[in-house]
Amino acid sequence: MKAPASRRKVTAESLHETPAGGPVQVLSMDALTGLKSIASASVQVCLTSPPFYLMRRYGTTSAWPDGWHGELGHEPHPNDFVRHLLHVFDEVWRVLRDDGCLWVNLGDTFNNKQGKKGTTNAPNGCNGRFAAGGKGYASALRKQPEFFKHYVPGIPHKSEMGVPYRFHLAMTDPELRRFVGAPEGPQWTCRRTIIWAKSLVSLESQKAEGNAMPEPTRDRPSRNYEFLFLFSKQPDYFFDRSTIDVPSRASSRNGDRANAGSVWQTQAEVLSDSDPGPEALLRINPEASPYQHIAMWPRSLVRTMLLPTTREGDTVLDPFAGSGTTGQVAVEMKRKAILIESSPTYQAALTDRLKRSNGQLFY
Repeated sequence: MKAPASRRKVTAESLHETPAGGPVQVLSMDALTGLKSIASASVQVCLTSPPFYLMRRYGTTSAWPDGWHGELGHEPHPNDFVRHLLHVFDEVWRVLRDDGCLWVNLGDTFNNKQGKKGTTNAPNGCNGRFAAGGKGYASALRKQPEFFKHYVPGIPHKSEMGVPYRFHLAMTDPELRRFVGAPEGPQWTCRRTIIWAKSLVSLESQKAEGNAMPEPTRDRPSRNYEFLFLFSKQPDYFFDRSTIDVPSRASSRNGDRANAGSVWQTQAEVLSDSDPGPEALLRINPEASPYQHIAMWPRSLVRTMLLPTTREGDTVLDPFAGSGTTGQVAVEMKRKAILIESSPTYQAALTDRLKRSNGQLFY
């Protein structure tokens, strides 16, 4: 008897070719369940942006190995959230090749006794003008008042919770892993923390550029960046830095290349995201989108992660695929992709997006 689709192992050979040359498989289920259906050592790179802690509702729940049942990102304490991320990335470790790597995008969260009312992530923030996801998202959140009342005792009111730092340490230090209540598991090597600068402001010229969401908070700087963590299974792994190096300005010799660095900036001007900037400097640009996804990656950001860590024909994995940016870019770069998404809304957006870019979609 043929095993159900949710229980069959996904391998690189099982993926179907699309007209653009890159195979895509979509698993419509939660990340943990989907990952368990993927064959071991079959993926070269995993890159993903999991839900941020206490930031948004996606309308999906999962049963977790520790007995908790709920939506990832809405655990009682940030350490519980980190523990659940470890469960996910333990499975990612299993499906990655030994020379593979993992990119994780994560942002921080403020603790607030009053909830999120008054911020631009709240439905009434800035009178709704900058409500995350637009009017439809704001209307949906107005029906979830409990979402804005979560407060974590023991962490000071208005303090950043340090979620990315907790996550980084738990991934790399067994002592911190035990501290958050996770069972024994793999120990990742963090090769670099990238700062994704979504906007920059010059006080002297009073000019700003970028696409960070505005914030009305008046007693702290606005949040205009997120973290990208690069993890590997082994100290030695596949990474071709020459693909993201830029011409060296400090050398008189033609052809010298310089490290592109660990701060990746988005730009305000709307350009083709595959168009190089001055002197071949890659610009990571904001993108307009017809899909109701409130945290879409720019395609060039995904391309910048894939360029040094994959080759043509490699398999790329995104366990929180959202509207499918990872899959679209992977196909354009002639890579294979496995996308996992549990939200029906985003599954529809993902399907439409890949059909438009590839002509067809395979499950």
